[in-house]
Amino acid sequence: MVGCDCGIAPRSLYDALGIESRSLGTCQGKRPWLGPNTEETCKQPYRLLVRSASNAYFPQVFSVLSLPEEDPGLTERLDGVWNILSAATTATLPHFRTIPDVAKALEGLTDDQAMTLIERRRSAVGNGGDVSVKQAEFEVLNAPAGTRGRDDPDSPFFAEALPRATWDPKNNPTLCNIERVVLVHRLREVMALVGFTRFESAGTDERGELDLDIASAALSPEPEWFPAIENRGEGVFIVISAASIGAWRDKDAVRRRGTQFLAGTAAWIRDHSGSDRKFLGAPYVMLHSLAHLLLTRIALDCGYPATALRERVYALTDVGMYGILIHTGTSGSEGTLGGLVETGRHIGNHLLAALDEAKLCSNDPVCAEHDPASEHDPMHLHGAACHGCLLIAETSCEQRNDWLDRALVVPTLATAGAAFFQ
Repeated sequence: MVGCDCGIAPRSLYDALGIESRSLGTCQGKRPWLGPNTEETCKQPYRLLVRSASNAYFPQVFSVLSLPEEDPGLTERLDGVWNILSAATTATLPHFRTIPDVAKALEGLTDDQAMTLIERRRSAVGNGGDVSVKQAEFEVLNAPAGTRGRDDPDSPFFAEALPRATWDPKNNPTLCNIERVVLVHRLREVMALVGFTRFESAGTDERGELDLDIASAALSPEPEWFPAIENRGEGVFIVISAASIGAWRDKDAVRRRGTQFLAGTAAWIRDHSGSDRKFLGAPYVMLHSLAHLLLTRIALDCGYPATALRERVYALTDVGMYGILIHTGTSGSEGTLGGLVETGRHIGNHLLAALDEAKLCSNDPVCAEHDPASEHDPMHLHGAACHGCLLIAETSCEQRNDWLDRALVVPTLATAGAAFFQ
């Protein structure tokens, strides 16, 4: 309580938390980190923030993978016959190759490689010439070629597709929805700091793009460059069948779980005035939860600590691309020791172990019965998720430990029908 002997009634410090009451006054628009004379017009009410609180500063980081560029000569050849190839399909491409100009343009490419390039161009045209960050990454990581970048030791990217018999020798039916496993021997990630926020973090959306609707604090009055860092490492890329996810998403139990998350998102927005956060969809939550389970399991065997690993979740429903990438996220030489690639050769065993462990949490049944829409629990962006099962270091997670639910991955004590892996 704050009081005075002048006769004014004492007030509780808790009143300072009231945003609507404007008890702390309105903002004067000062931005001392930009230097003198950088005030801006702002009439928002002040909000109480402890100087050393963890939500005093959230960096807004934009992260992309460094991908090999398309051969300029190949690009020019495809441009010359695009009026023909734009209508090509897997079935008709062999017939198109009988046309001399097309045959010359596709010389040296298999049908699978050619169709990958055609689909990528077709998708870019459909999006006005733009392909999202994660779509471009997925297409390169999932390229049909057996290896990419092996012949160029200076290339920051080298990926190798594993035969199924290598990573799933027993052809386990539980893993039938896993379409492909790719070992990424060389990988470079570039991370740029573009701003920061207070109270709530603001990262990228499910497509890997910056959310421009979120107002972040600028690093300079007129930014012309941003501080960035590059991490060189390795990773394991897992492709999930789009057809399997489509059939799973249409289940009634999955729809009900999605409705709970929608209600939870609405409750979260009520608790965070001014937020326009959107539910990322059941496929994203499922893949995100699977990535956390797998990352925790891999860390026990690959030689890297869990905090040295990072995730990238690919849940691009509009183009039917689903997968997860577990990669090293350290700026030192530790990220290139080869342990993660070697672990990827046995990824089937790690997946089975992670799924088995996820069925039961040490905090069950409380964890399994958690409802995102509950009015008595502030964890509105979580389903069956807690520190005993899914939560990892925030530096390893692209969503700061939000949008997690074991029930969408495996059957739990409270929910069985919504699981992707039955």
